[in-house]
Parts: sequence; C-alpha cells; structure tokens
Amino acid sequence: MKVLMLFHAPPWPPDIGPSRRNYHVLVETLRRHDVSFVSLGTAADRDAFQARFGGACRDAVFVENPRGRIRDGGRSLWLLARGRSDFHRLYRRDFQRAVDRLAETRPFDVAYASTAMLGCYRLPRHVPIVGDTHNVEHDILARAAREAKEPWRRLYYRTQSALTRREEVRYASSFSLMCATSRRDRRLLEELAPQADIAVVPNGIDLDKYRPDWREPQRGSMLFTGLMSYYPNAHGVRRFVDRVLPRIRARVPFARLRIVGANPPASVRALASDAVEVIGRVPDVRPYYGRAEIAIVPLWIGGGTRVKILEAMAQGVPVVSTPVGAEGLDVSHGRDVLIGATEMELADAAVAALTQPTLRRTLASEGLRLAHEYDWRRIGVALEAVFRRAARSGAHAYGLQALHRRGAVYVPQA
Repeated sequence: MKVLMLFHAPPWPPDIGPSRRNYHVLVETLRRHDVSFVSLGTAADRDAFQARFGGACRDAVFVENPRGRIRDGGRSLWLLARGRSDFHRLYRRDFQRAVDRLAETRPFDVAYASTAMLGCYRLPRHVPIVGDTHNVEHDILARAAREAKEPWRRLYYRTQSALTRREEVRYASSFSLMCATSRRDRRLLEELAPQADIAVVPNGIDLDKYRPDWREPQRGSMLFTGLMSYYPNAHGVRRFVDRVLPRIRARVPFARLRIVGANPPASVRALASDAVEVIGRVPDVRPYYGRAEIAIVPLWIGGGTRVKILEAMAQGVPVVSTPVGAEGLDVSHGRDVLIGATEMELADAAVAALTQPTLRRTLASEGLRLAHEYDWRRIGVALEAVFRRAARSGAHAYGLQALHRRGAVYVPQA
C-alpha cells in the first residue's frame, strides 16, 4: 500500500518518547509499504534522517517548528486568549501546505497521524486516516493539576486539561480508526468518542538493541531515565529524592541514584549530592542501565505506557515503580516488577530489591520474558492489521461528518 504518515516529532533520532514510537512505527511500516511522510523537525533532523534512512521513503518532508522559552510563552498566551490548548502549537502553515501538496499529487491507500492532536490540520478527505495516541493528553494534564503544589501551576494544568479535552473529543471523531497504547487509554478514548473505532497498538522495545549482555551492575546503584524537561519526569524524580530516597538510605546507606535524561531543569540539577548524580543527556543510555542494580520509575503523573520500563527489563534490570509508572503494561507485582503505591511502599520495594539478590534475579528473569512480548516486530504485525482494517473500511462515515461540521475537509483540486 501507499501510506502517508504525519509526525508531530521527527522519527529520527529516537531520543525522546514521541520520537521513539514514531521511529518504530515508521520502520515497521517501511517493511511492508511505500511511505511518504511530513514531520515537524529541523534541518538537522532532516539531515540526520537522510544519513540513517537515505531514500527509503518516497517523500520525507521536514517542517520547521521554531521553539524557545519566550516564543513558547508568547504563543501559549495567544492560544489561551483564543480558547485553544497548547497543543495547537503543532499547527504550521507550511506543514498544511506539504500535506495538501502530497495529497494532490499522489494517491494514498491510508494515512497515519502520530497524535490525535494533528487533527488541527485539514486532513485528506479521500484517504482513510489512522490516528495514533501516545497518551490521552487531557488525562495527563488533569493528573498534573492534582499533583502540582504551586497554585499557578494547578490553574494552568486545570485550564489546559479542559481545553485539551474539548479538542481531543473533536479530533478523535475525525479519524477512520484510532490507536491507543493500552487498554486503559482505549477506555478513556471510548468515553471521549463512543462512535470511534479504537484498536490497541502498544509501545514496544527493540530487542536487538537492548540486551542483558550489557550488565555490569554497581552495588546500590539505582537509575531513573527520561526527558527531564517533561514535567511528569521532573516532578517524579524530585518527589522521589525528597521523600523516598532518605527512607531507602536509612536502611541501605550505600544506595545511590543516577538521573539520566536531556534538559534537566534547575530544580532537578539542584538534587545533585553525594547520593544523587544528575547526568543529563547521554548518547547511549544502555551503559547506564548496565551499571544499575535496579531501575526506578517513581511517577505520579503519566499516560500511555513507559518505554523506560521495557528498556530496563530487556537489559535484565529489575524495575521498581509506582502504579502510574507501570500503568498500561501487563506487569504483575512481585513477579516481574515491584510496585509501591505510597512513598513508604516505594521505599520498601526499593530496599527489598537492593538487598535481596534472589529477588533481583527473579525480577530480571521475568522482566526479560515480559519484554519479549513487547518486541516491536510483533507489534508491527498488529499495526499492519490496523492499516489493513482502515484501508478496507474506507473513510469512516462518522469521522467524515465530523470533518464537515468543523469545516476541515480537504477537497482535491480538479
């Protein structure tokens, strides 16, 4: 089939959460189909993509999406004044022009949008469109509002959650078929758009890349990984260091935490101490997993699924998590992961994993088994079934009605 793919984050390099999923979705689609895509990204992203993929795609169009603290702040205020969520920052006229140009000049059997929030664009009417969801975005924002301590932050997230929910309701109904990364997210999407056709296509892991033979664990070493400019990650690791780590070190004095991830804000950098190492961006996270006795996923805000858990498991690293951190994955407490719902329970779980070698071996073995269930090559088969289903069904009638109602139907020129 000829597939048009639209990405809100560049599919290469896969160094942040959205790009990881976009990369694997692209790779699995290229195995089977003729692909053209439009992606938000920089000239450097385009050059890096060409160096990695060459001419694998018929068309690979990158559209600049300028960012910066002052620019983003001003744009957020402008969007808020217009009653739009921050996700409308994904809209760029050049992206729309690129989509229109490809849709006019090439017949496609199916199109794919990497997030439902790309529903802000005028999408091709004559092509069945699969909408993907990394998260149910308004749900994450509502969780952030509940967890935030600062009044201004609570108000910001509460407002954004309401605006985003309204947009997700409208956009989710405009796709022929929707993908969720977990059963929980599918239920949330069904509440938003009861008429939508929704399939689960989970996040996965590259088992050729993440392997247990990297293991050289250091005694007492704990690892947290993630994009540190992402508020749920920064919030989770700060809460862990402030409230959980002291409980662990009172019983395991040699315990140490490494924080690995790009763009740590000042509040995270300030956590550095003799017990906490803030490393920042690294070219390859695998050696850090290899040196960790356990991986910590202390998240109280989140959605979708955490690829960091699958990465740890695939390298044979035992995982200790909150329920939100492990949400969406088919894990079982005490079998392939240890879960602590409270700060005390999380500390108890970490102490147990750090002090019981037999327990670590069991968690590592069972975690590795589970990781194989999430091999992207297996998930690629599920993705292919989704594309075939969308192509067979044609344009979803309810989705087209929704597109007409909001005046967002692309009509090819005669």
